[in-house]
Amino acid sequence: MSGRQLDASYSALQSQLGAHAFARQAALRPSASVEFLGRLGVPVGDVVKDRRKGIQEHFERVGRQIRRQGFTDLVSSFEADLFRLLQMASSKVRHVLNRHYEPNFPFSAHREDLARTTADFSNLGGYRRLLAVTSGSRADPRKDLWEVIAYRDFLAHGERWAAPAAPPTIDFAYATLVNEIHRVEASGH
Repeated sequence: MSGRQLDASYSALQSQLGAHAFARQAALRPSASVEFLGRLGVPVGDVVKDRRKGIQEHFERVGRQIRRQGFTDLVSSFEADLFRLLQMASSKVRHVLNRHYEPNFPFSAHREDLARTTADFSNLGGYRRLLAVTSGSRADPRKDLWEVIAYRDFLAHGERWAAPAAPPTIDFAYATLVNEIHRVEASGH
């Protein structure tokens, strides 16, 4: 791990999921007190006739919320890391153009326009356009990446789109996003 937000987000999510699993196991113990369950937010009392079923449903609901929020946080962290890398690359290109693109060259007055700016990468659509321009082929080699992004969009935007048949797992998403960051980092060396 090299100090990326993506890595920190994934580690935090894994910790949350671990704590969730531990709390679930503790809540399912027959010796778990009503007070303890109440602190965990488990509905207890006369309303819940089947204590075990109520605890399981509660933790399934909470686990789903943790995974959904964690997934969106993971992609958000990826975006922050990606945009930081793209900004650094853009700065390097601008520096080279300013240093070596002499005033007598064609379009020298517009050399700033020859380099991408951070405004070009305000969202992942800008990155996708950059990939399309630089790939030279019509086939997108990053199908997994766009599946992860599509699922994040589904979660983050009120589920206005149809749910994917097989949503990506958190581990798959993390591996896909890390792979993309490695691609961008490797191209800068």
